[in-house]
Amino acid sequence: MKNWLQVFIGGMVGALLRFTVQTLTTTSIMLWVVNILGSFILGSLNGYFEKKESSFKLFFTTGLLGAFTTFSTFSENWFVHLQHNVIVGIVFGITMTAACFIAAFIGYSLNRGKSLWNG
Repeated sequence: MKNWLQVFIGGMVGALLRFTVQTLTTTSIMLWVVNILGSFILGSLNGYFEKKESSFKLFFTTGLLGAFTTFSTFSENWFVHLQHNVIVGIVFGITMTAACFIAAFIGYSLNRGKSLWNG
């Protein structure tokens, strides 16, 4: 029951944070901000939790960041881009995916205590 409660409360906090970003920006900007920032933080937390176990892991990863980031809005936006211009859609999808992967990698690497360049 404790795990369910952590995910539930974390999800509420994450959804409110995403909504706050969306009210301060446009949907397109919100999409980039929450997904790249969320990927960086998730990578950082995964690096941290690899070294040290925490009872709050589910709260932050599955709950808060699961609700803060948005794959469904990314997918919808990607589909709209593809419908209007296939090249723009492909570039958008690849760029967003690569940016999120790189952000997660940097966050993970920084919290593992490793330099980005010597593995």
